[in-house]
Amino acid sequence: MKITCIAIDDEPLALQKMHDYILRVGYLDLLAEFDNALEALEFLKSNKVDLVFLDIQMEELTGIQMIEAMKDKPKVILTTAYHEYAIKGYELDICDYLLKPIPFSRFLQSCEKIHSMLDSESDKEYKPIMAGEKSVTDEFFFLKNGSITQNVKFDDILFVEGMKDYLRVHTFTDKIMTLLSFKKLEQTLTYPRFVRIHKSYLVAVDKITSIERNRVTIGKEILPIGESYRRQFFKVIDDKKL
Repeated sequence: MKITCIAIDDEPLALQKMHDYILRVGYLDLLAEFDNALEALEFLKSNKVDLVFLDIQMEELTGIQMIEAMKDKPKVILTTAYHEYAIKGYELDICDYLLKPIPFSRFLQSCEKIHSMLDSESDKEYKPIMAGEKSVTDEFFFLKNGSITQNVKFDDILFVEGMKDYLRVHTFTDKIMTLLSFKKLEQTLTYPRFVRIHKSYLVAVDKITSIERNRVTIGKEILPIGESYRRQFFKVIDDKKL
């Protein structure tokens, strides 16, 4: 999953360092950089951002004042040379507090924390796309696989595997890599014929060989059942039980 972010710091060298750090983390998408909080606030009014790297001591508007002024707050990581603001920062529900000079290892640790938080929130918000919300009149669809556009039959799909920015569609005869989001594919592979069982897996229910505790078997593949998807999955299975 990509995490969109902006960096704010009135010290050019500190901002450049933050820029370099962000570019080294593959899942961070740096949308903009600012040397003052006022311009950043204006940017946030018309742009959705997942994460803000925010300095505290700035002229005109401090980082703390910016957080207090934000309406729809993204995740915030404070970056500062002053440890005395830590308590105030956490009172404002910031996600982490990085003391300058910031080692890259500590920066990466903070990013991993945010990645896990956003991933978990995405799981909790999951709602299956029900059959009928999108009308599918055919028994196949076309899927772009690199320079090739492939015909994929619904009946041939075993399961779909998430791989960062890509999906791998497993069929009886092929494994198709495509640059597509789960949300987009679920508009076609609708519930309850296809069910998301994990943040990384969506399965064809009729291709499940067996279910044991928190995992399913499809052919030779054993796939985990995520806690956030468990209830919807077993609802479908219970409806099919004799």
